[in-house]
Amino acid sequence: MVIFFSKTFVINKALELVKLKFFGFISSALYYHTAVFAADYNRNIIDYHQILTNGDSVTNSTVVSSGRLTLYSGAKSSGINIESNGIMEVNKNATDKSSIIHTGGIQYVDGFSLNTTIYGEQKISGSVEGTLIKGGYQSVYGSAQAINTTLSNGGVQYVAGIAKDTIIESGQQYIQSGGKGSDTTINNGGIQNVEGGSVTNTIINDGGTQNVTGGSVTNTIINDGGIQNVNGGIVTNTTINEVGEMYAWGGSVSNTIVNGGYLDVGGSSTIIKNTVVNNGGYVNVLDGKVKNVEVSGQNASLYIGPAGYNMKPVISGAITASDRGHIILGYGADSSGADITLNSDAFLQLNNAGMCTTDCLYTLNSLALSGGRVFHSNRGWNTLNLSSLSGNGDFYMYTEVASGKGDLLNVTGNATGAFRLFVQDSGVSPTSDDSLLLVKTGGGDAVFTLGNKGGIVELGTWEYRLKENNSGSWLLSPELKPVPQPDPAPQPDPAPQPELPAENIKRRISASTAAVLNMAAVQPLVFDAELENVRERLQARKMAGRDDSLWMTQYNTRNNVSTSAGAEFKQTLGGLIMGIDRLSQYEKSSGTLGAFFNYSHSNIDFSRGGEGHVDSYSFGAYAGLQHESGFYLDSIAKANLFDNHVKGRMNNGGAADGDYRTWGIGAHLESGIRLSNNKWSATPYMAFTGFTGSAQKYALSNGMQADVDTTHMLRAEAGLGMDYRLILSNGGELQPWLKISVRQELADNNQVTINNRDRFNNDLSGMRGVFQTGVHVKITDNLTGHLSAGYGDGAGVQSPWRATVGMSWSF
Repeated sequence: MVIFFSKTFVINKALELVKLKFFGFISSALYYHTAVFAADYNRNIIDYHQILTNGDSVTNSTVVSSGRLTLYSGAKSSGINIESNGIMEVNKNATDKSSIIHTGGIQYVDGFSLNTTIYGEQKISGSVEGTLIKGGYQSVYGSAQAINTTLSNGGVQYVAGIAKDTIIESGQQYIQSGGKGSDTTINNGGIQNVEGGSVTNTIINDGGTQNVTGGSVTNTIINDGGIQNVNGGIVTNTTINEVGEMYAWGGSVSNTIVNGGYLDVGGSSTIIKNTVVNNGGYVNVLDGKVKNVEVSGQNASLYIGPAGYNMKPVISGAITASDRGHIILGYGADSSGADITLNSDAFLQLNNAGMCTTDCLYTLNSLALSGGRVFHSNRGWNTLNLSSLSGNGDFYMYTEVASGKGDLLNVTGNATGAFRLFVQDSGVSPTSDDSLLLVKTGGGDAVFTLGNKGGIVELGTWEYRLKENNSGSWLLSPELKPVPQPDPAPQPDPAPQPELPAENIKRRISASTAAVLNMAAVQPLVFDAELENVRERLQARKMAGRDDSLWMTQYNTRNNVSTSAGAEFKQTLGGLIMGIDRLSQYEKSSGTLGAFFNYSHSNIDFSRGGEGHVDSYSFGAYAGLQHESGFYLDSIAKANLFDNHVKGRMNNGGAADGDYRTWGIGAHLESGIRLSNNKWSATPYMAFTGFTGSAQKYALSNGMQADVDTTHMLRAEAGLGMDYRLILSNGGELQPWLKISVRQELADNNQVTINNRDRFNNDLSGMRGVFQTGVHVKITDNLTGHLSAGYGDGAGVQSPWRATVGMSWSF
C-alpha cells in the first residue's frame, strides 16, 4: 500500500526532526558529550562518562580515574585501558576485546568480552573468553560464563555461573553455590576451592591443589605432586597418579583409582566407596567408612587403622587384593562386615601398632585365599575371628611362649581348603610343655599343616609340631607321638603299617639348644688339640736335642662330634704354638724344662644350622725326665682363655647369636719306658690328662638363656710308640715314628641348663682309639724340623685328620 502526504505535511515533519537533533546535540554537549550519530573513537582519554550505542566503537583508549565508558547493545570496544577508579560497562549485546583492567579499575560485562587482562576487577553477568587474571579478581554470576581463563600472580575467580577451560597457574578459583566448573587445569601454585555447585574434568598437576568443602566434583585426575583435599561434598571418578595425593576428611568419595598415588581417609562422616588401588598406590584409612576396595600390584597398599583412640574406621563389602598387593588391618578398626579375598601372593597383615599389648582381636565376615598370605602382628598375641574360611594359603603366626599363649585363628563357621601355618621360632621356652592352640574351627574339611622347614618350629629348648585333635582344633606339641585317633571302621584285609621309629615318639631339641650344647663341648677339644703339640715336643727331646732351643709348631685338626644330649658339629682348628726349653744332662738322666705360648682359632659348623668360633689363648710350662734305663716322666701344666662366639640359626633361619668368655686350666702326666735296640726304639706308656673349664651364663639374641656348668675332662691313656733312627750320608738324620694309643674318657657329667628349666649332660665319656705318625729331621746341628699326622675315633669324637709342621733351633 502506498500512502501520499501533502507537501506541507512533509515540510513540517522535517522541521520537527531538525529541532529534535539540534536540541539533543546541545543537551549532549552541555551534559554528557554523548555521540548522537554512529561514530568511531580512537586513542581517547576518557575522564567523563562516554556512552556508545549501536554501531559505535572505541579503540586504544584509556578510562582514567572518575572516567566511565558504557557500551550499549551493538557497540564495540578494543584495547581499552581501565585505570584505577575507572569504570567500563559492557551491556548486553555489546562487545569488548583486548582490554586491560588495571589495579583499582573495574569492568562490568553483561555482553561479551574477549582476551581481557585483569589486574583490577571484572564482574560478569554475560560471557567472557580468553581472560588473563593477573593478580586481579573476576566474578562470574548467575548464567554468566567464563571460557579459556588463565589465573596467575595471585589472581582470583569467583564462579557462581559457568567456568570452562580454566588454567590456574598461581591463583585461586572459587566454585560457589550454583556455579559450574569444567575442564580446569590446576598447575603449580594454583588452587581451586569447590564450596558448592559442580566441577567436572579437572586436572591437578604438580603443586596444584583442589579443596572440596561442598558441591560435587567429577572426573578428576591428580598427577605427580597434585593435591585434592575433600572436607565435604561429593567426589566421584577421581584418578590419583604417581605421587598425587587426596585427603578425604569429610564428604563422600566414590569410584577412585589410585595409580601410585596416595589417598588419606579420616573423619567419622567420610564415606569411601568402590576404590581401586593399583601398583604403588597407597590408601590410608584412619577413620570414616570404606566399602569395596580392590588392591592389585606390587607395593599397592590398603591400611585400615585408627589414628587415635577416639577414631574407629569401618571397612565392609568386598575387599580384594591380588598380584602382591597388601592390606594392613590395624587394631581398633571395625572389619566385621568385610569379605576379604587374597589372590596371587597378596597378603593381609594384622597390625596392632602398639595400641594392643595383650589379647588383640580382629574380626572378618569371611576370608578367601587363593595363594594369599595372612601375617599376624609380632606384638602380644592376636586372635583372628572369621565366620568362614576357604581356599588355600598361608598364615604367619607368633607365640607368646613365656605366657603359654600364641596367635589364634578362630573360624566360627566352616573352614574348607588347605592352609599352611608358619610360626615364628623363639629361644624362649613355654612355661609348661603343654600344647599351644593355633587353630579352632566350627566345622568343614580344612587341612592345616606347619609350613616351617621340616614341619617344625623352635620354641625355646624343644621343637614343636602341629597336631590335630578330635574337635577341629590344631595345636603345637613338643611330643612327636601322634595324637590318638578314633578306631577306623573295619576294612577287609588291611595292609600292614610300619611301626614308628623311636625318634618319632620322643622330643627333639631345638637348633638353638643344639648350638649351646655344641659350644659347651668344644673347650676340652681345644685344650687337648693344643696339648698334643707340647707332648710331641717332649717326645722329640727324648729322641734328640741340644741344650737350649726355640721351637714352634703350626697345626691343624678336624673333629666330628656328637653327644647323647644332642650336640653335633664339625670343628676345624688351626693354631700356632711357640716355646723355649733347656735340656740338662745329669749323671744317669737328662731333664727338660720349658715354657710355651699358644693361639688357636676354631670354626665350628653346627649340624642343625649356624656356626661358632672359639679364639683360644694359652700358656704353660712343661718338664720331662729321661733316665738312662729308658724310664721317663713327663708333665705339662696349661691355662686357657676362651673367647666364644655363637652364631646359631634357628629352624626358620632366624639368628641365635651370643658371645661369652671362659677360663680353663689343665694338666697332663705321662710315664713310660723307652726300649732301644740299635736304631729301633719302642716306648710303652701310660698317661693321665685333666681339664676344668669355668662355668658361664649367657643369653642368645633370640631370648634363650644358657647356663653352662663347669666343664670337665678326665682321661686315662695307654699306648705304644715306635721310632727308627736313620743317619744320612750328609750328616743329617731322619727319625720316622708312629704311636698307637687307647684313651678312656672318664668325665661324664658336663651339665648345661637351657632357659633355667631344661638340663642336659654333654657326655663325651667312653673309649677312643688314636693313631699318630710323623718324622723328625735333623737338618744341621742347630736346626731340626718335624712333620706329623694323626687319626682318632670313639666316644662321640671322630678326628679324621690332624697335621703339624714345625721346627726347632738350638743354641
